[in-house]
Amino acid sequence: MGLYSGVAAILILITFLSIRHRPSFEALHVPSSVNPSASSQPAVHQAAPAVPGLPSSTPSPQHEAEQKTEDSKKEKLAYVTWLSSTVVNEDGKHSEDLDNDVYFIGTRILVWQLLHYPKTKAKGIDVIVAVTPDVSESRRNRLRKDGAIVRPIDFVKGKDDSWLHPKEGRWNDIMSKLRVWEFTEYSRIAMLDGDMILQHNLDGVFDDPGAQIVGTLRNIPTKDDEPTIPDNYLLASIGEVKGADHAFPPTWEHDLKKPGYFCAGFFLLRPNKEIFNYYTALLDIPNRFEPTYMEQNLLNYAHRWDGPMPWKEIAYTWNIRSVNDNDLDKGVVSMHEKWWEEPFSHSERVKDIFKSVRWQMEGYYQARDQYHTAN
Repeated sequence: MGLYSGVAAILILITFLSIRHRPSFEALHVPSSVNPSASSQPAVHQAAPAVPGLPSSTPSPQHEAEQKTEDSKKEKLAYVTWLSSTVVNEDGKHSEDLDNDVYFIGTRILVWQLLHYPKTKAKGIDVIVAVTPDVSESRRNRLRKDGAIVRPIDFVKGKDDSWLHPKEGRWNDIMSKLRVWEFTEYSRIAMLDGDMILQHNLDGVFDDPGAQIVGTLRNIPTKDDEPTIPDNYLLASIGEVKGADHAFPPTWEHDLKKPGYFCAGFFLLRPNKEIFNYYTALLDIPNRFEPTYMEQNLLNYAHRWDGPMPWKEIAYTWNIRSVNDNDLDKGVVSMHEKWWEEPFSHSERVKDIFKSVRWQMEGYYQARDQYHTAN
């Protein structure tokens, strides 16, 4: 009886936390000025006309949006996040202290939200964690137990990439994220960093007008020392805000960083081995892109707005960094924030959300593990 009482207590705690931290009606409502077409679809933020060469994303009529939703149901889609070893002991060996590996916990939170939490649970979309060779078997097993598809990937190295020097040492292996373009059994993928916190269901991002496969611009030539590129592609993302004091939606004039520069923590892609080969070839061309932010700068070069494969902008309702209370009020779907750190906005609401999702995730899996053990 003691075991079942313990399980019941944990489940009651989870229910209490869910109620305690449920967003207000105002937070769930997206005002008509932000969402003119339908309550379930964020509006596409139009980029500033002062920025030349921006690929436009014009919202489709309602019947076209409904058709896209039906078409996306026929596709094989996936959410993918990437995990490498981030915790090393003083002796240089990888730590087995999973309870204090904040990036691993963040990955578990994201998986739980995509697979199990009713408010944010994906519908018919695979959830994959791509793991590098240095991720321990204990972490892989825990993620499998949590319900994720664990996909081992190899590191990505150029033949002559000694010129690549990332800003932080822990990013040395981050080029392995490019391996997701080899997941060609999927038609489209949403690539999410592990430090994402969801507020609402994210599936509609695949229906965003900017998140559709488009043709390569053959009237813009590639450089002579670069390999061929595919006839069509997908790279959809959002600009990166300068800080927490931004408007919603943010604008290129006032709130976003370098015009035409997107954040590689949240983007959509079409897997294609030809484009993977193109990316890896860039690693062997010294100084073709500025390597401080490694894969992010490589992708921004490959999909620059004045190039043959310009990235497309999607609605900022889907994701934002440095989230503030106004973003929550306007219905932002996901936050790119490290749950274990002080939010850039210092928002108490954001901090409450961080604590809530972390312990709801822990409570859910503890209760489920105990139930399976008892049965």
